[in-house]
Amino acid sequence: MQNNSVAHRFIFLAFAGLSLLVGLAAGAALLGLNATPGASFAADHGPLMVFGFLGGAIGLERAVAVRTTWAWAGPVCHVVGVLGILAGLPRGVPAVFFAAGFLVLGFIYVTIYCRQASLAIVVQAAGVIGGVAAATLWAMGPGFAAAMPLCALYAVATIIGERMELARVTMAGTRAEDQLTLLVLGLAAASVIYVLAPAVGYRVMGLVLIAIAAATARVDVAKNLVRSKGLPRYSAACMLAGYAWLALGGYFWLLYGQATGFAYDASVHAIFLGFVMSMIFAHAPIIITSVIRRRLPYRGALYLPVGLLHGGLAVRVLADCAEHNTAFQTGGVVTIIAVLAFVACGIVLTRQEARHAH
Repeated sequence: MQNNSVAHRFIFLAFAGLSLLVGLAAGAALLGLNATPGASFAADHGPLMVFGFLGGAIGLERAVAVRTTWAWAGPVCHVVGVLGILAGLPRGVPAVFFAAGFLVLGFIYVTIYCRQASLAIVVQAAGVIGGVAAATLWAMGPGFAAAMPLCALYAVATIIGERMELARVTMAGTRAEDQLTLLVLGLAAASVIYVLAPAVGYRVMGLVLIAIAAATARVDVAKNLVRSKGLPRYSAACMLAGYAWLALGGYFWLLYGQATGFAYDASVHAIFLGFVMSMIFAHAPIIITSVIRRRLPYRGALYLPVGLLHGGLAVRVLADCAEHNTAFQTGGVVTIIAVLAFVACGIVLTRQEARHAH
């Protein structure tokens, strides 16, 4: 593949998008909407969203950034993993490919670190541990729930590391950089405790997640940019809301430990919808432009999916706390609509911008 061509990037991005759409349909089935086309993939909702969509998108972005041909093996592995799920192959088959994709990501971080050493890359590399371990546990365990804390390590370490990388001009060599690095490495250590003693590990990880959310929100430039205008204000609002949800998810883990049912739903979606998806919304205009060389311009319409995401998630979490099934379903459906609305906005705005450029 030629690194100066972007055609193949659209293919990898399309598979990440396909994984997202099927994962959302599977999520709708888990909400009790059994007539959805994703009902047969209900058990694969987590792997599709975390390994297929998030892992595929991050792997693609890093492969583009490192500018080496071998790095594209990572996105290829994620595509094969997604196809394995969609084809109904035994769980171990896609799990092996997802784990291989994460390992390639680890080598990418090593390459970047050798070019320019930084703690931000160390933090992101810690997430690889979570990705590989999560894929392995998913292959070996009775279900995806056992791998969820390790998926949280992967997502949180990657996102916090990328925030540190973007802020390297002001953060490099500071006490804040050292503190965030130690906290994320502490989260990795807590994940080892989780593997050995899940009941204890959940609570330790929850405590560290709260500390990470508080420490990052305190030093992130978003707290200043939220008072600006346009894209900086939009991104900052998404990020600050994401940190709040991450702290809440950590609180749920600290409070409930290895929970099931409504408590499990609240903690998982506070982290993966409230934090991860909100951070994706915040950085999409930058990531899309760098990956496919098509500008996603800021427009006020982008606030609509953001409002739906956080409003729907608030309803869902409150319904989880009250164990109210109807409100739980309503909040869940609104969050699905929010993600679909964001995808639609992204496609429309990108195409409009491309037409104006020509």
